[in-house]
Amino acid sequence: MSSCNSQDKKEDTKATKTPTSVKHNTMNQKNNYANLISDKIEHFNIKKYYENNPDGLGKTYEDRGTQIEESSGEGGSWFIANSTPKNSIFSIYKEFNDKGIILKKWVNFRNGGGPVGFKYEYDDSGKLIKKTDMDKGYTITADDIIDYCKKHEIDLFSDYTHIDKNYDEGSQKLYLINYRGKYEGKFGARIIIVIDGNNGNVLKVTSINGKHNDSAEVLYEKK
Repeated sequence: MSSCNSQDKKEDTKATKTPTSVKHNTMNQKNNYANLISDKIEHFNIKKYYENNPDGLGKTYEDRGTQIEESSGEGGSWFIANSTPKNSIFSIYKEFNDKGIILKKWVNFRNGGGPVGFKYEYDDSGKLIKKTDMDKGYTITADDIIDYCKKHEIDLFSDYTHIDKNYDEGSQKLYLINYRGKYEGKFGARIIIVIDGNNGNVLKVTSINGKHNDSAEVLYEKK
């Protein structure tokens, strides 16, 4: 989140035309991430995890087109699985206890982005104890942001594209689109677009320049 206010060596503010706001489309349900998980109890396959991985150092593999990354705590004190279905803009994150019983799960934008939909939390027996709506307070949806990226030729499947959210209770609801590419003809090693999650207004656009993020240039900032 700190990338919104870069502390790089140089910052040069440039005036530009007011960007087009993100539009909310109530009929837009093309990316139904709610169907990627449910509140049902799940179990981690501990035996399979340790196959060809006796030290429990983690493993990455593909299962029917889904890329799966698994890791564990020392001595199998916990297990984590992060899976990204083929051609999906979302990843499914799950935490399990030492017995392989689900503790937490939710859906993120791919590449470790911000959460969308419901977050489910369980006790050590796998009983659901908490359900949190991670979209609460947002009028602009994940689908709206995806459409915005497509219209602006932002590659959603690039390893350099990261979509985050400010989802803290009571804080301003924001989307942060971080990508490598162009903004109005200006190329940046990273372009960071900050969007108001309620009205869709673009609040700030920053270009991080240079191979080593040598400088930051503010391309637009809403007054």
